[in-house]
Amino acid sequence: MTIAIHQPHFLPWLGYFNKVWHSETFVWLNSVQYRRRYYQNRAKIKINEQPSWLTLPVQAEYDARIDEVLLAGAEWRKSLPKTIEYTYKRAPYFNQCGPPLFDALTRAADTLDDVNYQTFITLMNLLRGDHVRVVRANELALDATDPTGRLVEICVALGANRYIAGRGGGNYMDVAQFAQAGIEIVWQDFDFNGVEYPQMGKTFVPGLSLIDCLFNIGPEATRELVSTAWAP
Repeated sequence: MTIAIHQPHFLPWLGYFNKVWHSETFVWLNSVQYRRRYYQNRAKIKINEQPSWLTLPVQAEYDARIDEVLLAGAEWRKSLPKTIEYTYKRAPYFNQCGPPLFDALTRAADTLDDVNYQTFITLMNLLRGDHVRVVRANELALDATDPTGRLVEICVALGANRYIAGRGGGNYMDVAQFAQAGIEIVWQDFDFNGVEYPQMGKTFVPGLSLIDCLFNIGPEATRELVSTAWAP
C-alpha cells in the first residue's frame, strides 16, 4: 500500500495534490507543531499579475500543535471569500467551483485545522479524488517524536510498504529507518515551473493555490494536471 504524509496547508498548490493523488492513503499530519508564517495558514493567488498571500488570521501559542490553533476573530469569514470572488469572479469556472469552496469555509469551525480540512476535502471532491483514503494523524496513537521515526511509525501502523516523499524530505529524513522497516521511498520529482495552464492575465505565475487552476480551467482539466504532472 502506498502512503503519503503531509502537514495540512491552506488551499494547497497543485504539487501537494499531485502527491495526495498518487497515494492510496493520505495522512493529514495535524498532530505536529504549527509553523508560523508558512503555508499552514496561507496560500498564494494571483493579483495584478503577481503572487499574493491569501491569509487566515490565527492565534497560537509558540509551541502549539496544528490541531490546537484557533482562528483570530470572525472577520475572515467575510473578507476572505470577498477577496477570492473579487480576484476570480471573471474566471471561466468560478461559478462552478466557487460555491462549494465558500460552503466549506462557512461550515468549518473556528480552528485552523478544520478550515484546512474542510476546504481540502472540498477540493478533493471537485477533483473526484475519492480513490484516496484520508486519515487524520491526531486520530492515531503515535509515540515517536523523531520526524523520521514518526513517518515510519505511521506507515507501519497503517500497513504501508511505499512512502511518497517530497523533494524536501531528503534534507531531514533518515532513509535507513525506512529500509529497516521494509518501506520503499518513492521520491516525488515534481517540476515546480514545468506545469502551465491557461491563466487569466498576461503572465503565467506558477506555484499558486489549486483554486487558481480550478477557476481557470475547471475540475476535469485540473484533475488531468494533478494526475499526470508527476507519477511514480
